[in-house]
Amino acid sequence: MSTSDASRRRLTALQRDHGELLAAARAAVVAHWDGDEQPLSVLIDTLDELGELPEFAPQLTTLALDALAADGNARVVGRRLA
Repeated sequence: MSTSDASRRRLTALQRDHGELLAAARAAVVAHWDGDEQPLSVLIDTLDELGELPEFAPQLTTLALDALAADGNARVVGRRLA
């Protein structure tokens, strides 16, 4: 593979990632405007899929833990997800 082919592929990948992030950011803004309880969920999921989610996991609020426990899909131990 030539250098120009590799550069072209990297540019294409960056453009795709940028488009996905822009769409997720716009979805987060619309979800916020609509009063969604978790407007950043689309953006967080997109960052996770791209492997760009920050490595730290902040403590969850009591409200968030209650919502997760009510959903039944996550096991909460203390103030963290297990």
